[in-house]
Amino acid sequence: MRAEDSRPSRDLNQTVRPSLVHDGLAVYVFGSGEPVLLMPYPHAATVVGGPTLMELVEGLKASGRTVITFDPPGAGGSARPMHLDMPEMLGCAEEALSACGVSGPTDVVGHSQGGFVSLAFAIERPGRVRRLVLIGAGAGGPSWMRARGAIWNRSHPDYWRFGLVSSLYFFSRRLAAQKMMFNLIFRDSYVDQKGFVPDPASPIDWLRPAHPRTRWALVARHLDYSPHLRVVRAPTLVLVGRHDPQMPPSCSEELAEGIPDARLVVFEKSGHYPFTEQPKEFWAAVHNVFGAP
Repeated sequence: MRAEDSRPSRDLNQTVRPSLVHDGLAVYVFGSGEPVLLMPYPHAATVVGGPTLMELVEGLKASGRTVITFDPPGAGGSARPMHLDMPEMLGCAEEALSACGVSGPTDVVGHSQGGFVSLAFAIERPGRVRRLVLIGAGAGGPSWMRARGAIWNRSHPDYWRFGLVSSLYFFSRRLAAQKMMFNLIFRDSYVDQKGFVPDPASPIDWLRPAHPRTRWALVARHLDYSPHLRVVRAPTLVLVGRHDPQMPPSCSEELAEGIPDARLVVFEKSGHYPFTEQPKEFWAAVHNVFGAP
């Protein structure tokens, strides 16, 4: 079945259904126009339908683009077995594009860990990437673990609290601990914390297992693409919030300095989600690369 045969509903209060399922890989297509691959979060239990990714979907749709994305194996609507490594994510991205009839290079957008995977896609599958937009991303675990101001670095005021809840998560592997960890990270990721919506842990969540894809953090922290930034040939836009505690500006500066044809934009009043906190400035920067709608 072609992706154009069935489009997902725009109503974010309802379950978003795949446009197609290709050998167990759930692929989604939104909007119309020139295609763009929106790389999903490799660590997310629910990918499409989550507010962060869907906010980017809506913005790209409004720019007159057809947005292609997918659920990684073991997440959302993707039923195939999970391998939890970078080759899996890159192969799924290639497969999603091919299943939608996109055979040549296309624009690729990625946020956070999705941006990290987008960078790897540009390095390892250069023929597939025409232009690249990296939002709050980094070159690999060594970059964001040592970045001053990162929540997993001693320089952050919540470092010890994060260490406690993340240890609880990794030892217990319970959904409640996963929610506690994510709530701490997400709360600190906004300059205006009114944008943060907590996901409370219920007593029964201590009996439920954490989603296995959240273990991506253990995989990503040992991956490092910083020695290979020079091989990226796609024109690249690097976007970051000045107060990002997940991928601080130094991570984006490393990307912009290492990728030959890269431009860096820093949003002074944003954390990890500049498309939420400074949407006008964010989409103006994206339109400068992709063209105004």
